[in-house]
Amino acid sequence: MKKNNFMRITSFTLLFALVIFSLYGKDKTQYPLQAGYIGVGLKKMASDPTSMVASPHPFATNAALEMLNRGGNAVDAAIAAMMVSAVLDTGKTSFGGGAEITYYDAKNNKTIVINAEPNSFKNDVMPYNGERDSRTGRSIRVPGAIAGFYLAIQKYGVLPWKNVIEPAIFYAQNGFPLHGEAYATIQSNYATLTLQPTARKIFAPSGFLPQVGDVFKQPELAETLTKIAEHGADYFYKGSFAERMVQAIRDIGGKATIEDFFSYQPLELEPVNGTYKEYHIIGPPIPSKGVTALIEGMNILENVDLKSIGHYANSVDSLQWMIETLQVLFEDVARYSGVLELDRDLANLLISKEYARSRYKLIRHKIEQKRLLAGDKSKVADQVFFVDRQSEVESNEGTNNVVAIDKNGNVCSIINTIYGCVFSCSGLYVDGLVLNSAGGFKSEPGERILSEMPATIVFKGEKPYFGVGSSSGYHNPFFLITNILIWDKDLKQAQEAPRLRIRGPNGPIGIEHNIEESVADELRKRGYRFDWVGPYSMRNAQIAGIDPSTGIRYGASDPRGEGKAAGQNSNKN
Repeated sequence: MKKNNFMRITSFTLLFALVIFSLYGKDKTQYPLQAGYIGVGLKKMASDPTSMVASPHPFATNAALEMLNRGGNAVDAAIAAMMVSAVLDTGKTSFGGGAEITYYDAKNNKTIVINAEPNSFKNDVMPYNGERDSRTGRSIRVPGAIAGFYLAIQKYGVLPWKNVIEPAIFYAQNGFPLHGEAYATIQSNYATLTLQPTARKIFAPSGFLPQVGDVFKQPELAETLTKIAEHGADYFYKGSFAERMVQAIRDIGGKATIEDFFSYQPLELEPVNGTYKEYHIIGPPIPSKGVTALIEGMNILENVDLKSIGHYANSVDSLQWMIETLQVLFEDVARYSGVLELDRDLANLLISKEYARSRYKLIRHKIEQKRLLAGDKSKVADQVFFVDRQSEVESNEGTNNVVAIDKNGNVCSIINTIYGCVFSCSGLYVDGLVLNSAGGFKSEPGERILSEMPATIVFKGEKPYFGVGSSSGYHNPFFLITNILIWDKDLKQAQEAPRLRIRGPNGPIGIEHNIEESVADELRKRGYRFDWVGPYSMRNAQIAGIDPSTGIRYGASDPRGEGKAAGQNSNKN
């Protein structure tokens, strides 16, 4: 009798194992489908003696850690996580967009940048009009992400390309449960996701979008990624898939040619390098202007002892310096033309210490004048008002970033985007992959677009200190960097510190509503107009670093998002 029971139990166990094997395969059970949800909210700072990954989704972080466990390095881990994030980024997968990769090679003590952002089409010579062109093929540019990822893995990774793309294929094929922001994104983008027949086939074959809790599968995307895994970037740029993309773009008014795709190459560039006291701020140079803006801002603030004045959440004087510095950056970023030779010369000027000193003097004078307004009640700015959190979130859609650090001290910061939220793109899918909306970014015909993606690594002396990146350009990294370098915050405290956003030269400033009320009152008396937004509205940023003294790795995912920071050992606890 006992023997029969044992046989029944053994048979049931073997049958259950066979079912699991048939569903997920021998080598893929390490990628979870459930229990991966971490909601928006305050998170613990992760620490680990050997490695760290910070990404916008727990599944993406787990995929990166799997690469590290297989012997991969920071490049392998970061790109695996980024590609999983693209699959999970419902309605706005960014394989059809662009990327900036900043990688510190510890063995050679060298930092390199890969610019994998889109090229404009050579035959697209007419001025771009957002209102007229955003839903047409003119909104699309040659995608660069796949080429950049592939080059990075081939040249700087350790694992085979097919291993790094494997987790993304798994989640596209097997699906993932819709909840949180993935569900909200689909629901809020119904119009775009049903605009083109290729999108309706994926998201609303019956006219209705998936519901919360549904397992969302993307078999067409899985098949496309499988072929890219087998044949590399050439499948994307030089074969029948490229021809289908060209035809689909032309069918809705674009000017793409097969030569635009065939000739695309990612650019390996020397990074731009700026300093703030003993720190180096390093990242993509022109034609990416995000890190040049960060360097310019830190150059300006180097002239002010903000630490002694107090943190900007508690000091109106410090808050004024942050606002006025961001205002200068907003104005200077708008000066770039998209003509590479001119923009390089402009960037060299804007990141110079001399230019920063002149801007510091102008800001100081402006701040002093605004202080005088405080006693004149007739000049008090209009009453602040509240805006919906969604108005700030919309500009963040379509961009993700990952930071990875491996056991050897290599650091990789990546930003991947489709250049704007799906509200403003064509909604064109080709074989399960959505194409970008980079048409509004400045560029000469056939040349690289000008963007703001700040995939940044900060060094303390000669040692890498932390990597950081963000959606929505340089604003969020600016606050993370200033909180750490000026006010000595740790990574978690920097993520939780309030942020603000400059919306235009004369428009109101968006401020997260966890600034002290007395500071806000005094700010208004000094003539500033601003809107309150939710206390944690301006996401999504990721950060991971190395303690220069102990070598311990730390990571903090943004409380404004659903991300996760973990190391190989901390993830096992």
